[in-house]
Amino acid sequence: MKITAKQNTQEYAGSKVEFDGWFNEAIWGHRLERQPASALLLEFLSMAEAMHRNGKLLNPTQPIDDCRYKANLSIHLRSLLFNNPRMEQIRDEYQGSDDEAWAVWLTDMKKRAAVGDVFTADFSYLRKRFHAFRDLVSSVSLLSRIAMDAGSGRKWTWQLLFPIGPAALYEPCNDSTLARDRGLFTRTGELAYLMLSRASDPLRHALEKKLQPFFDTKTVRNKLLLSLLPGDEPERGSEKGGTYLPYKSHPAYDRLAQDVLSLLSIGLPDQDVFEHLKPIIAFNLYIYSIETANHWLGKEQSPVCACEILGTKMDLARRASIATKDENEGLGLQAVRQLVEQALISNPTLTAKLASPELNDAMKAEMLAEHMSEMCSIKVDKIKAAHPDEVRRNVISWAESGFRDGVMGAIQGLGQAAGFTDRRGTNKVRYAPTDKLLRALVLANVTYQIEEEELLRKLNQRYHLVIGPREAVSELPDWFHDEGDFKKNRERFSRRLTGLGLAQRMSDACTYVRNPYFRQ
Repeated sequence: MKITAKQNTQEYAGSKVEFDGWFNEAIWGHRLERQPASALLLEFLSMAEAMHRNGKLLNPTQPIDDCRYKANLSIHLRSLLFNNPRMEQIRDEYQGSDDEAWAVWLTDMKKRAAVGDVFTADFSYLRKRFHAFRDLVSSVSLLSRIAMDAGSGRKWTWQLLFPIGPAALYEPCNDSTLARDRGLFTRTGELAYLMLSRASDPLRHALEKKLQPFFDTKTVRNKLLLSLLPGDEPERGSEKGGTYLPYKSHPAYDRLAQDVLSLLSIGLPDQDVFEHLKPIIAFNLYIYSIETANHWLGKEQSPVCACEILGTKMDLARRASIATKDENEGLGLQAVRQLVEQALISNPTLTAKLASPELNDAMKAEMLAEHMSEMCSIKVDKIKAAHPDEVRRNVISWAESGFRDGVMGAIQGLGQAAGFTDRRGTNKVRYAPTDKLLRALVLANVTYQIEEEELLRKLNQRYHLVIGPREAVSELPDWFHDEGDFKKNRERFSRRLTGLGLAQRMSDACTYVRNPYFRQ
């Protein structure tokens, strides 16, 4: 069944009044936006933790459902870790008087960290938790080191922690009112959660069991976080919802679920698996975005992605990686146009009236503008014109502009966040996987060990990646068929995996790719 078929989609349950054109959202969901890989992972985990807390982790969802939840806010924790510059200085100045150190620091924090009437910054409860002021300083200093994207220059209310426990998961907020701020958690991580909630039942159930331990509040690490909070659990933000994923089923759902499950199943210690989940989730969302655009154009498969394994000069592998990347990221613009064309003819009665010689152009233009305003949630004055053809052009122009300003940047950002697109060695951005992505792909697709040729075939079948000569011949146009260049590309792939400790050349001249973390 086509993903765009009416029986596979449902309308957005919320109000479209806030949108100035419902184009991108109807194709990719509300909403796909540029987001750092760390924020993407943490937004996904934040929603999963809240659903787990409510006993609904990975319960099946439908497009029409409004999956509402309350994320952690953890303002006390963030204030201590990221808005507390004088703590160590005060400890050093008042080493001989613990009481004085506490008094000076509490006064300083009350002035520095308070946010109007919203947050009074009273940290006096910590005196009962810590034997000495220096003990508090040690805990804060230790936890500050696990900040995600350290040195990013983000304001303190946007600083994020590595997810060592559920208390480390919280949503970014405004620094003046502490209200939710969608600048960093853009909803793309919520889309990833919704994709997993619509995977096949066996995958969903298996994922639920694998994710649950990460949300255990009784672990030593989470208790360390809770020791800095005034209560037994983090304070919550206001309830949020409204994220929309148009399709009941989609090939990307099970593909993402299988990758995440494979990574969670290899037995990495503690939360080490999150470093591999970051690129794999971003990569799967990138593939989802171009695959979905392809479906809207009537092609029921993922587009081909020729991947250059970084070389020293321009060759056919590099040219193909540039060409397929540019072509794939151009599919979105075509998909938006296709959406508009379908909306224009979606009402047979209106179509008949527009063909009638009894109505003049102005009347037809007015009716068409009203129809498109209703169909695509766009204000009539943005698209009205004297002739129906002009209305059509205005709608397409508005839709294309919205795509360029929104989802186009999101798709490009996902490619960069995944380590899938790069410009190393040239001024052209192309598909050139980084070590992090290659490692994540191997860990997600190899259990014990397989031959390199089998892995290349698997990467081609699952994601339509082209690295070696065999896949190039079957997937790429004739002018990219150069066995020599793609053979060198495959050899560079083999050397890269060997350098990463993921492959070994055997005496029978075969290269075997291994998952070093796999346990039988």
